[in-house]
Amino acid sequence: MKKILVTSAIALVVSLGQILGQSTTTTSTQTQNSEGIRNLSTSTETRTPGGRTITTTTSTSTANAKVSFGIKANANMSNFFLKDMDGFQSNMGIGFSTGVFLKIESYHFALQYELLLHYKTSELKGITQADYKQWVLELPIYFMGQINTGSGKIFIGGGPYAGFGLDAIQNPGMIDLYKKDPTTDKSIMQRWDVGLGVIWGYEFRNGISLNSVSQIGFINRLSAEKDAISMKNQTLSVGIGYKF
Repeated sequence: MKKILVTSAIALVVSLGQILGQSTTTTSTQTQNSEGIRNLSTSTETRTPGGRTITTTTSTSTANAKVSFGIKANANMSNFFLKDMDGFQSNMGIGFSTGVFLKIESYHFALQYELLLHYKTSELKGITQADYKQWVLELPIYFMGQINTGSGKIFIGGGPYAGFGLDAIQNPGMIDLYKKDPTTDKSIMQRWDVGLGVIWGYEFRNGISLNSVSQIGFINRLSAEKDAISMKNQTLSVGIGYKF
C-alpha cells in the first residue's frame, strides 16, 4: 500500500511539472541490509518558472524473508524419564549429533528446520544394569526470536520434533531392541518418538553459532511392556553451527 501511494505521488508531481512547463527529475536508490530489510529512497527535483528548485524525498522500508542453509554438530547427553519402574534409575550417557538446517528469518523472528542424526547412550540401573545405544534420525522445527547485540545476535525458541529410531542395542547381550519376538510379534522398544524442544544460543555475524538444546519426549519408547511401565526420552545437547 505504501509503495502504491509513493508511486502515485511521484506520478502526480511529474504530471504537474509537465502541465506547468516545469522540468522534473526523479531518482531512486534501493539498499538492503544484513537483516533483510530493504530501504527505498526516492528524490524528486522540480524547477519552477522563477528558477527555484524544490526537492522532495520519500523513503519506504520493507522486511524481506532471508533464507539460509547451514550445518551443525553437537555433543549430547541422554537418558530416559521412567514411570512405574521403582528401584530403577536411568543415568545419562554421552553421544553426538550432526546434521543440516534451513533458516528462514525476518529481522527479530526466524523459523528453523533441522534434519539430524543422533547417536545416544544411556545406562539403566536397578536389580541389573543395562546399557542402551541408539541411532536416531530426527526432524525438529523451531520458532525463534532473535535480538541484535554486540558482534551478532542472541536467539531463543522452541518447537516440536519427530524422531525415528534406526538402531537400538541393549548390553549385555547385544539385544536388538527393535527386533520383534516371533511368539508375541512385539519388539522391546518402538521406533517413533515425538516431543518438544527448546533452543537458545548466539550467532556471530560471520555465520558461526553456538547453541544449546533441551528436549523431552512425549511417547513411551517401550512396546512390549508399554501398558505396565514407561520410558520417555530426555536429551540435552550443546554444539556449534555454521550458516552459509
